[in-house]
Amino acid sequence: MELNHLRTFREVVRERSFTAAARRLFLTQPAVSQQVKALETEVGERLLERTGRDVRPTRAGAILLEAAERVFALLDDASARIVQAKEDGEGTVTIACGDTVALYLLPPVLSDLRTRFPKADVHVRNHGSVETTALVLAGDADLGVATKPERLDDALESAPLLEELLVLALPPGHRLAATGPATIAELDGESAVLLAPAAVTRAVIDEGLRAAGVRLTPAMESGNLEVVKAYVARGFGLSILPAMAVTDDDRRRMAIHPLPATFPKRKLVVLRRKDRWRSRLVVELTALLASHTKVLRPPGKPGKKALPRAE
Repeated sequence: MELNHLRTFREVVRERSFTAAARRLFLTQPAVSQQVKALETEVGERLLERTGRDVRPTRAGAILLEAAERVFALLDDASARIVQAKEDGEGTVTIACGDTVALYLLPPVLSDLRTRFPKADVHVRNHGSVETTALVLAGDADLGVATKPERLDDALESAPLLEELLVLALPPGHRLAATGPATIAELDGESAVLLAPAAVTRAVIDEGLRAAGVRLTPAMESGNLEVVKAYVARGFGLSILPAMAVTDDDRRRMAIHPLPATFPKRKLVVLRRKDRWRSRLVVELTALLASHTKVLRPPGKPGKKALPRAE
């Protein structure tokens, strides 16, 4: 079975399109179709079916895709081992994470990593938690930092990184700016600038508001925390933010107050594929993430057991 044919088949499934897969692989669409047809002839089963505009794997296709993913994961790991064996400290590591981690946690972590491994090639993929999880699952990122998903694919493992407090941000001049609310119920009906509904952190916020019986009136929703903060500072409404995202400058331009202890916390986790070999760079980056989050943990909340180190 040709590896190139398997790779092409996998890309068609990922893109759900022969045309898109051809663009990604720098092939013509007829060439992609021929490679998939060759696979189907070899296994004696139809592997793909069209459903409207989408292309989806048949049952036989799903079985072959699972096997192909394992094959390519093993080959990727072999390549990584060869690179590391050639010269320890060299190599590539890719981390996927959301805006808060990319802006406020990752810079000092990567600075330390570059100091220890100046020859390392580090790539950051900045996406939301859902996309971050997908990148790790697809093998396009060595590890990811994301808000804990409700369900985790069996191919992934996660380890707790940080239980992060959420805080209340009030615009200047707000009636509660000086004191904060006595109870969260005082916020009912308030105009708010919130993270977009697609954000996993937004789901945590909505859960806390529902439990308190509070309904906010969204004046604006954005997937970018910096946009959210800018509009709060301009008086468009209050917001609920991850504590890590609040800077000294933010505290000067808006009022920041704690939320009740019962309000849900954002649980950040480190994600990795179970079947991926862990290079020294991946192990060290994971350890640095844990080390740098120690100062962010609430009192009495020691870090839990980290992901196992590579032997």
